[in-house]
This record gives sequence, C-alpha cells and structure tokens, in this order.
Amino acid sequence: MGLDPPSGGHMSHGWYMPGGKKVSAASIFFESFPYKLNPQTGYIDYDKLEEKALDYRPKILICGGSSYPREWDYARFRQIADRCGAVLMCDMAQISGLVAAKECSSPFDYCDIVTSTTHKSLRGPRGGIIFYRRGAKSRKQGMCLGNSGDCCGQYDFEEKINFAVFPSLQGGPHNNHIAALAITLKQVATPEYKAYMQQVKKNAQALASALLRRKCKLVTGGTDNHLLLWDLTTLGLTGKCYEKVCEMCHITLNKTAIFGENGAISPGGVRIGK
Repeated sequence: MGLDPPSGGHMSHGWYMPGGKKVSAASIFFESFPYKLNPQTGYIDYDKLEEKALDYRPKILICGGSSYPREWDYARFRQIADRCGAVLMCDMAQISGLVAAKECSSPFDYCDIVTSTTHKSLRGPRGGIIFYRRGAKSRKQGMCLGNSGDCCGQYDFEEKINFAVFPSLQGGPHNNHIAALAITLKQVATPEYKAYMQQVKKNAQALASALLRRKCKLVTGGTDNHLLLWDLTTLGLTGKCYEKVCEMCHITLNKTAIFGENGAISPGGVRIGK
C-alpha cells in the first residue's frame, strides 16, 4: 500500500490507469492498493488508511511521496503497520535533505526500511541509499509489545536487500559515485547545510504566501517542506501547458495530478520545488 499518485504519491509505489493498465513495476510484479487524501483538507486520511489496511492486510506499507507538501505522521503509520502486520517503509527521496538537517520529522524512529535518492535535496550524485533495521525485533507484526523488552526474532532485511541490489538488480558500483556520495554526506553534516535547508523552507513558505495572496489554490493551503502543489483547475489551466509556458520563461516546475483526477497525461496542477 502506497499513497495514490494523484494524492501526491509516487508511481513506483503502485499505480493503475483508470482502464486497469499497470503502469509501474510495483503494480506489474506485485498487487498494489492505494490510500488517499481527505478530499476536503488535502491531508492524508489516516482513519481511512487504517480501515483499508486492516481489510487489505498489505505485506508492506509505504509512507512518502513525490508531491505531498505536509509532514508525515510516522507514529500513526507505525501503529497502523503493527495492527495489520505490515513492514513499514519510508521513501524520503523528496525530503531527505530536510530530514538530514532536522528541519522535518524523521522516519528513522518508526520505520523498518528507509530509502532515498541522493540527487534531490541532498544535492548529491544521481543514485540511491537504503537503510534497514538490524538485530532483535522490538515488536511483532499485528501487535505492539510496548516497553516489555520482549523480542520476537531478528530482523532479516539485510541479506534480502543486499542480494536484491547486487547482483540481482545492478552491476558493480562506480568509485566516482561512491566518492561523490561521501562528499555529499560530509557536506550535509555541516552547519552551512542546515542553514541552507532552513532558507529553502523559508523560500517555499514565502512563495506559498505570495500565491495565496493572489487567490491561487494550493493543496492543503500551504507547505511544511520545500515544495508546493498548485491546483490550476480553478484558473481553467492544465499543468502540462503551464509547465511548457514556464519552461519558455526559464522556470522549471513539474506538471502533476491533483486529487480526484484519473490520469497524469494532462494533469490539473504543478509541483514547485524538487
């Protein structure tokens, strides 16, 4: 289960076209089922998510998306994952820079697996990183054990993930990429990087305020991170056309679907900030 792409999720977490066509590998090779936003607020509907998860019983529950402008309630996700017996995974590709700078909530206290790209807000080389839990489990699927100290076996992610990456999915790593990533993570640990991410958030909030003053419609009415989701349907525009016009003005943004739309061919919104 992952966030529905028109709700701000990513297609790699599972997506079917309205006619039933399977778009991403997650839907081709696995059975996927989305959770969605509350249509009135634009925020994730956690109550509906929990209800669906308890009926569907996914093996993996994914938090994180490509265009969700608000904080993720990881504690609530953990509670839901434990109730339905799912592994909890966070895809923090969009917000990993904010997480590293401690400018947004961290998924590491709650999630079993955390993944991220390295070329977005981390400002590094194109690539990805995977974190996973090791050692004794502090909870078992379907029931939280609280602070009793009881464990139910060992996490078994390490061997499975390592084998899935190499040799199953990719060849040998490039040393220049490893070195570039090392430099990236060293920069991320500096006060200068934290100040940079603080300014990124301020810029996003300033832009959100300016658009709202001009009666523009932003999904959720603002942002908690570095991106904005602008609903252009009230202006009679499409994201595809607006993206092209901005490109001609040397402004880069992405067309994106808005909650309630059926497809991403001619979506009704744009995402500002990547």
